[in-house]
Amino acid sequence: MKRKQLLKDLLAAGPAAEAPPPESPTPEAVGRRIPSGAVRAMGLDLSRLQEEARRAERLEQEMRNGQAVLEIDPASVDPSFAEDRIARTSDAEYRRLVESIAAAGQQVPILLRPHPDSAGRYQVAYGHRRLAAAAELGIPVRAIIRPLTDAELVIAQGKENAERRNLSFIERAIFAAELEAKGFDRATLHAALAAHPAEMTRYLAVARAIPRWLVRAIGPAPRAGRPRWMALAEAVSAQGALEVAARLAEQPDFRAAPSDARFGLVLAALRQVAPEPAAPALPAVPQGLSFIHIEELEEGTRFTILNSAPSGLAAFLLGRLVELVGEFEARRDGGEG
Repeated sequence: MKRKQLLKDLLAAGPAAEAPPPESPTPEAVGRRIPSGAVRAMGLDLSRLQEEARRAERLEQEMRNGQAVLEIDPASVDPSFAEDRIARTSDAEYRRLVESIAAAGQQVPILLRPHPDSAGRYQVAYGHRRLAAAAELGIPVRAIIRPLTDAELVIAQGKENAERRNLSFIERAIFAAELEAKGFDRATLHAALAAHPAEMTRYLAVARAIPRWLVRAIGPAPRAGRPRWMALAEAVSAQGALEVAARLAEQPDFRAAPSDARFGLVLAALRQVAPEPAAPALPAVPQGLSFIHIEELEEGTRFTILNSAPSGLAAFLLGRLVELVGEFEARRDGGEG
């Protein structure tokens, strides 16, 4: 009976109704879904990798633009191919620099370029003394790395020297001679040293006349100045002058003296070998220039323009004095302009 009753009940209920489809989860329910630990860790790793990739891209862009300041092992950095300073680490100022970096760190970064001939190495445009100080202290050097041509490197080198600690006359002369020997044109030399043509001629004339060993023996002599270095350049040409200078440079008292004192000792010794020549006699005043009076005095030569001179002549001559002196010095130093 039970079986018959069950069949009857099924027939009375009709066809079986299909089960309703499961409800789709709402967005809120999806948002509340908690991922497993492995999935969450993978998401964090991907985010970190993306951030590191973006950081690396920014760093690479900054390096290309010369904006990033990096810490570089001093052992991987080579000096500039163009010598400028005669003594970079033998003066009291360098010792003060080392002490300052040791106490407060390196505040101003140096400028490097990727070494053109050695992969993985760098070359200094400027900052040789800070590089030496970092190497001495055993710490990385803070540097900006920028791709530079040879010309851009020496111009940056010269500009930094002029703005931070200017070179002495002989250091500038040696720097100019180094650049000329490397084949740089005069325009690059003028830009690197911010020098006009007549001054560049003097630099090169002095650098050619005085042997490098004598320059190094004397040192930068910052107080000597252009006229005295030019006098020394003339004095070394006398017969036997270099032998006298070499003997002097070997003396312990000479080596112990400051650079400016060493310069004075050499110049005085060479003037004994070749006394200064007497000044040439002034040419006679040409006919028609009777309105200019010339007289020799103990302290020099006096030119006087008389009242009988044509109107405006005095102003005209004064306006030409600088040009005439520059032309005279250029001709005297070798005729280059």
